[in-house]
Amino acid sequence: MKIKMNYDFTQLELVGKTDVFELADGAKLGELLRIVDAKIMEAGKKKGIDTAYKTTLVNDQLNGCMVFINGSAPENMLNHKLHEGDNVEFVYGFCGG
Repeated sequence: MKIKMNYDFTQLELVGKTDVFELADGAKLGELLRIVDAKIMEAGKKKGIDTAYKTTLVNDQLNGCMVFINGSAPENMLNHKLHEGDNVEFVYGFCGG
């Protein structure tokens, strides 16, 4: 199945604005985010950019504030089952404080 990933400004210099990932049916959001992180870290190595605060996960927990799937934040975030054509948006930062 194809899933569209929209990156936040934090990842822009590493991976651009969007990607389309081909995943097996039944894949979960956590699996997609691990694939995204591998891409971010590889790009960081090639470009000499520290990715410590640019990955989507840290120790299997979100490294940011929000992930939206088709405009809504899922309840069971990392175990949320993805579906063909889902549009994932990762919003890093913008937390209160």
